[in-house]
Amino acid sequence: MENFARKVKLVKISKRGIVAAIATAGLLFSGVAAPAQAAEDKTVTIWSGAETIAGNPIHKTLQAFAKKSGIKINIVLKPGDGVLRQALISSIPTGKGPDLAIGAHDWTGQLVAAGLLAPVSLGAEAKNFSSSIQSGFKVNGKLYGVPTWSENIAILYNKKTTPAPTFKTMQQMIDSKAGFATTFTKDGGDPYHFSAIASSFGLSLFTRTGGEWTKNMGYDEGNSAAYVAWLKKNASKIVRSVNGWDDQACNIQKGHYVLTGPWMIGHVSDKISGCSASPITRAQLGVASIPSAGGETVHQFSGVYGVWKSVKVAKQSNALSVGKVLAHLASPTAQLAFYTDAKNVPANQVAVSKVSDPLLKAFGVAGKNAYPMPSYSFMSTVWEKVGKAEAGVMFDGKTAGWFTSVIKSGEEAIAGK
Repeated sequence: MENFARKVKLVKISKRGIVAAIATAGLLFSGVAAPAQAAEDKTVTIWSGAETIAGNPIHKTLQAFAKKSGIKINIVLKPGDGVLRQALISSIPTGKGPDLAIGAHDWTGQLVAAGLLAPVSLGAEAKNFSSSIQSGFKVNGKLYGVPTWSENIAILYNKKTTPAPTFKTMQQMIDSKAGFATTFTKDGGDPYHFSAIASSFGLSLFTRTGGEWTKNMGYDEGNSAAYVAWLKKNASKIVRSVNGWDDQACNIQKGHYVLTGPWMIGHVSDKISGCSASPITRAQLGVASIPSAGGETVHQFSGVYGVWKSVKVAKQSNALSVGKVLAHLASPTAQLAFYTDAKNVPANQVAVSKVSDPLLKAFGVAGKNAYPMPSYSFMSTVWEKVGKAEAGVMFDGKTAGWFTSVIKSGEEAIAGK
């Protein structure tokens, strides 16, 4: 399983002016109006876990926006994600800390539970963010972050030797001359990649309610028997990439259709030790959407990056400026800059449509229905149980009943956590 990987001048205006500005803007992104009796503070402080100012494309985008808007933006580095998260937890409750913070979606639950974040709205741009991408920053139905870019898996293939996949089903891909490859072992299975396949049977690692994850495992519900039958049928057909990234890159070079992520784009041009195939260039690599195995929509996992707003902003005179910064970050202009500056796939679908890089654009299209990966503290237990269940079916001939029993043992293991 790959980790996902990978992780604003002071201006005085009258009370009437503030009220008018608030009414006009609608405070779509700032949530609560700045006190009408105070002058608008146009300084916004943002904390980032990047090691350098140049280390995050959001920084460059914000600096350009600051020059244009007259808003002073102070970016403060808290090098390392762990350092940033702990700094937020210790500072915001005291009324200090940043107005905004930049990070990965899987912190959202913890930060909301600690009372550190305020809800945001995407306003008119909401329609351009898929419900799946938004769900990564949602807690109890409320959105707490502006998604900026995402990363997900798709089908990669060698255009030199392998035709572009036009298969209507995953079975057709598996049975094709090129064949289908992914990473799994006889002991641990491949629960991360196979979650995309299971989803096409209407299954998900956890059930979802109101567009959010619950803590109820979902592989023992719905079409689990159909999924188990599919695993049994294809156990000997799927090409294994036992040694992770190297084997995946090699299998792409060999001409197989491989289920993997954008981290593989550069690796296919490497000479892989022990691989009989030759490296291919970036231009020779193709990316396609994952065909359905069970007839339903594919929902692979994604990692989503974004920006949160501190609860302290509501009581500050810079609330309107903070809202303007968030509105800019949600715009196609800013989101396209993330692609231009760092080759990240934008979260805003209008921006995705303007991405010229064919590989990244294809990843964006393939990930339109991706679900941001759950980030519970007990995820290692869940991965272990699901991987064991899938491997047992594929390699040891285990039954659907056994598969369900292993999933239920996972539910029991996490019940007290």
